[in-house]
Amino acid sequence: MKTTATVISFLLIIVVALNAIAQGTPLVVYNSDGDKIGTLKVLDNQGAKYVLLEEISKLFGGTRQNQPLLGRVTLIMKEKRIVVTINQNKVKINNDEFTFSKPSVNISGKTAVPVDFLTRILSRVLGNRIVLDQEQWTLEITDGSFDKRAEHEADLGIPIKTYSSTFRVMIDPGHGGFDTGVRGKDNVLEKELTLEVSRKIKELLDGKEGIEVFLTRNDDRYMTSVERVNFANNLRGNVLLSIHFNWSPSQNSKGFNVCINSDRIRIAPEASTASISGADMFTGHSKKFATEIRSRLTSVISTGGKEKEAPLTITNGLFMPCVLLEVLYLSNQKDLDILSKPEFIDTVATSLSDSILAFNRVVAAQKNSTE
Repeated sequence: MKTTATVISFLLIIVVALNAIAQGTPLVVYNSDGDKIGTLKVLDNQGAKYVLLEEISKLFGGTRQNQPLLGRVTLIMKEKRIVVTINQNKVKINNDEFTFSKPSVNISGKTAVPVDFLTRILSRVLGNRIVLDQEQWTLEITDGSFDKRAEHEADLGIPIKTYSSTFRVMIDPGHGGFDTGVRGKDNVLEKELTLEVSRKIKELLDGKEGIEVFLTRNDDRYMTSVERVNFANNLRGNVLLSIHFNWSPSQNSKGFNVCINSDRIRIAPEASTASISGADMFTGHSKKFATEIRSRLTSVISTGGKEKEAPLTITNGLFMPCVLLEVLYLSNQKDLDILSKPEFIDTVATSLSDSILAFNRVVAAQKNSTE
């Protein structure tokens, strides 16, 4: 009786496992024309989402070579050999090695890979940009090529979602938490001023048609530059404005500075799987955004107004135009007098929100001219 009960229990486990595979969440796959070409089952494994390599092979026309003794499967597709090894989060495409988020696993005797295998590996093999929407569980094989931007996003592990038709503005209040930034007289803290200006910009832009605004931080918290960059990239921002104030031992230093990343200098990311920055791809647009800011802010702050190029940490791994603004010098008494005016924050925020709207128009006009 005990043996019979054990066998029944074992069979029930198998049935439950097979049923879990059969009832996986369907991932609907479309081509660039919007036509459905099939589905893949998304399976949950210890909180992570996986797809079966067998289903990928069938849907996209590959052949498989199982090598169970070596714990690996070789997928032949588009004249490329993709070697997947169980319990490893890397694959080989011919002689090149690439990684993804989670190790490949065995689910009920079938090799499964994490869903970002589709955007990181399959897209390279097919040569097409793949758009994965994990909210609607759709996958689009676009007619766009797997270009430098797509490769960089895949290497960083950025969730690729359907593009938004809105212009997404990322406002980055500098410093926060224990990182107070510079300090002026009467205990004026940079971290508090940057958040106040950023919140006001968001308030002014919220409700504008075609505009979405996000703050990298909305309270007094510390964030690394990597966390800020990942936040902006994950939301597929169109531009990032980082707000700061300044300090100098010289009383001659005053007014505002507009800074963009130098495309001649690259800084290694603090913690990133990618060793390159995409900032130089957006230098032209960053300069245009800086010009819009400078032209408007000069009417509010008559001194300074310099445009600088420097290696900016906030641009490491960032995939959008970026400007870092230093509003005033907290070490300069005249700047502190300007800052003490009740309407100053509102006036600066208004100039910056107008600059953002103007930059959006520039980008839209350029896009329309190329279509």
